Amino acid sequence: MKTKTVYQTDHLGIYTGTTVADESPLEPGVWLIPGGCVEVAPPPVPDKKAALWDGRKWQLVDSYQGLTVYSTTTREPLVIERAGSLPEGYTLAVPGPGQVWSNGRWIDDMPTVLELRYSAQLAAVNKACLQEITGGFWSAALGERFFYDAWVEDQLNLTGLILRGLGGGYACRDQSGVTDLREHTHEQLLQVSNEFTEFKLQRLRKANDLKQALAAARASADLDAINAVAWESAAL
Repeated sequence: MKTKTVYQTDHLGIYTGTTVADESPLEPGVWLIPGGCVEVAPPPVPDKKAALWDGRKWQLVDSYQGLTVYSTTTREPLVIERAGSLPEGYTLAVPGPGQVWSNGRWIDDMPTVLELRYSAQLAAVNKACLQEITGGFWSAALGERFFYDAWVEDQLNLTGLILRGLGGGYACRDQSGVTDLREHTHEQLLQVSNEFTEFKLQRLRKANDLKQALAAARASADLDAINAVAWESAAL
């Protein structure tokens, strides 16, 4: 049986190597081309490039597949898993201990690194705290657990009803995901409000603890301790 060399591509069209195609036993001169293969040979592939078949021809594209790159913000390594340009904010240059990325290179500047990471982590804590507070909460004020939205507008609406001594229909979601206006007494709305206040205070206390840890790590110039501070979401 006659065979000939053909050129295999992956699901993205990137050249991965050679294989063989068999001649059709029923149609001499017709080749049974395996899936993803083309008959045109790819061009020579330089370092950090890959050959991509675009459906008509080969073209060379950037490829750092299998290489380790480093975040210019956190210095954390990342192994590239597919062809393409370097991810934004990453470099092939290996950082040294305590170095910071500046003007396209790593430099020794631990105070700057500490301040950059402290500011970034502080912002991350504030963002996570706000997202969890406004993400909503569960209350059993109606006798069963219902989920209440807690965007600023929701908080103001709830406060307004309570200050006016009112009850009435108030939106909440049951455990099957159905949201509806459900009747609440004034006392039930007050219970929802009190539970939200405690829910909010717990998150604010948690944020304060993390901020204290960040401040202590900053004062002791402990970059690893700063990087270790993370908000872990509580189960609702």
